[in-house]
Amino acid sequence: MFNKILLTSAAVVGLALTAANQQFNNHKSTSDQAVKVSGSIDGKMVNTAVSSLDNIKNLENSAASQQVQQEDASAEQAEDTQTEEETATPAPAVSETPKQTTTASGDINWLIQQESSGNVNAQNGSFYGIGQLSPSAYATYAAGQDYVGNYDVQLQAMQGYIAGRYGSVQNAISHFQSNGWY
Repeated sequence: MFNKILLTSAAVVGLALTAANQQFNNHKSTSDQAVKVSGSIDGKMVNTAVSSLDNIKNLENSAASQQVQQEDASAEQAEDTQTEEETATPAPAVSETPKQTTTASGDINWLIQQESSGNVNAQNGSFYGIGQLSPSAYATYAAGQDYVGNYDVQLQAMQGYIAGRYGSVQNAISHFQSNGWY
């Protein structure tokens, strides 16, 4: 924002200088007229430039003040949250949706979105989880692990399945784009 204001101010000053130069050249006939024209233009030009710079400084100061206020508010909010957490009675554990500790990255997220929108409990027939894998795929790629509602195990099995069947996530995506499944 400040760059736009600065550029606009510079453009205004440039236009004023151009106008002053043209007027000066048009009135070169007598030195008295040139001094009068030059003096009146320079005064306006200087006032415009100073005013523009003052506006920029005011905006910068205002923005800096707002940033400090936001940082102070964030710090106060963090302190309030910390105080609430320290004094709050712990809620009983709820096991509806397990927390994900591993994050899928890159192109595999595209496949996850296509298959399940990231829902660890998504189901289509016997296919289940973020990668919509069959029970036999889970048995092969996450042997002995409980995959039901478990993002980490589902991701591990999905990555193993893709590596075993397609060799890479890109190949699995290409197959999905051609066939509507991977």
